[in-house]
Amino acid sequence: MTAGRLALAIIASLLFPGAGQGFAGRRLRMAIIAGVHFLVVALLPLSVWFIPVSLGLRLVSAVDVLWCARKAGDVFDQILAVTAVGIGLAALAVAQYSIDAFSIPSSSMYPTLVIGDRVHVDKLTMKWKAPERGEVIVFIQPCAKVTYVKRVIAIAGDTVEVRCGVAYVNGAAVPQTLVRARDQYTDVLEGHAVPREASRYRETLGPHTYEIYEDVDHATGVPDSHDFPQRDRLLAPSCSQGSFYDTPKTNQAAGEIVEAKSATAGTCDPQLHFEVPPASLFVMGDNRNNANDSRYWGVVPMENVIGRVVGVFISSAGWDRIGAVK
Repeated sequence: MTAGRLALAIIASLLFPGAGQGFAGRRLRMAIIAGVHFLVVALLPLSVWFIPVSLGLRLVSAVDVLWCARKAGDVFDQILAVTAVGIGLAALAVAQYSIDAFSIPSSSMYPTLVIGDRVHVDKLTMKWKAPERGEVIVFIQPCAKVTYVKRVIAIAGDTVEVRCGVAYVNGAAVPQTLVRARDQYTDVLEGHAVPREASRYRETLGPHTYEIYEDVDHATGVPDSHDFPQRDRLLAPSCSQGSFYDTPKTNQAAGEIVEAKSATAGTCDPQLHFEVPPASLFVMGDNRNNANDSRYWGVVPMENVIGRVVGVFISSAGWDRIGAVK
């Protein structure tokens, strides 16, 4: 194989694993490498760790081309190369359809996701499995029409309420365990780093266990402005109720606020809940008192959901953050 053809084969293998082997006329190697690469791409929605596997396979394919070239002579099978490139293009099409990436712009999902995290979003399984309570999703916010990431707290038909920092779904409190009474994190406001303090709790919703931030004094049993629904705002949250939106056109369904207070209920007990309408999700940020979520602008239509967050694949906060998201 000439130097020019060898360079072309190596570049082709980096772009489309197996293509270089096709250039060198190594049919079996081409079929194995191209097939494995296609499988790895197809499995990308399952785990963020298939990303480095895909990159590693590209390097292995390029190195293997050098080995093949030693015995290939001037064999240059263009038909095989085109086939391998075709398989690579098909893998890229699968990846475009099944996965996406999203960069975390705010502190609303601390401590689960931090500013600058790049998350791996599974779009494929959304086609047959709806988001469940406790999952982190990426969606188009129905009022501002921008991309948001939040955690699903309630699904269609559920009731949801927040009292004294505790979320209630269908009348049952979402269990919380104190992890750290005083934790610190760094927020970013107008480009400046701002230190903040919060209490860290572990919460379990459905099969998902994750950690959230609350105000350091939220456990004192005193209602605050972040509880939901508020007694002085009996209209169900929606885009039309948001003072910071200019008469938005939205596909939001209307929810309903229902009185549900028992005679013995205290100020921190369930008393006034929101019913999630059909084909909708109620979402909240994990940084509970520093998040713009369904408590303020209403539900997320199912058709606005882009996908579920699988994991973090790039983070400015350290390598230990890379991996699956709880």
